[in-house]
Amino acid sequence: MKRAFVTAALLALTAANTAEAQLVAKKFSVTTRLGTRTSERAASLDPAAMVGLDTEYALNKWFGVGTSIDVARGNTTNEDFLVRLRYGQAASAGGDSIFYQFLGQATNTININTFATVRYPSKRISPFLLGGVGTYALILDPQLNGRSTKINELNYLAGGGVWFRLNDKSGIQFDVRNVIFQDYNRELLNPARERAEQNVPFPEDFKRPPAAKSTVANLTYTLGFRYIPGGGN
Repeated sequence: MKRAFVTAALLALTAANTAEAQLVAKKFSVTTRLGTRTSERAASLDPAAMVGLDTEYALNKWFGVGTSIDVARGNTTNEDFLVRLRYGQAASAGGDSIFYQFLGQATNTININTFATVRYPSKRISPFLLGGVGTYALILDPQLNGRSTKINELNYLAGGGVWFRLNDKSGIQFDVRNVIFQDYNRELLNPARERAEQNVPFPEDFKRPPAAKSTVANLTYTLGFRYIPGGGN
């Protein structure tokens, strides 16, 4: 009986040490992420696929700091950019012809951020919150615009998620983040922005986009694989 008790105590101590070992601080982690970006309607950006990479350094088992880079490939919302095309001359035979066309284009978005995390450590599942600041670059099609065009301004990052431990070195991570673009200029997304004839004589026949905003929110949903060289949490 005494031997069984001692054995059980040793097993419990070993388990406790193992759990604590999973919460080792002073470790780097790398997380590759795949997901989608959904922008608020005023941004005139369609949902887009994205990939991301995070690196994080655990200051202790509760807090960490890191960097992230996200790249998204998508399109502008076509119906928000309407152009009127005029063919022929009213004074000539055949008269004047007017056509209306929606102008969309492919976009590449890059977000680079530094962030801080607060995490609730546990043996298998660790929820976390993060916040940060950085920059975004929205790069447009140079051929369609007739020149290189991009928006490059400040952004803010806030979000949270949960990490599911697989073993001492790896885990699966799910997170939701809000990347807030500052000084956003939606007019630059219009390839015909410098055409002299931009007015629409029959606005009731065309759905108008929402009012433009200089600050727009972009929600990202990603699933990632987290790797910790050397093990620990």
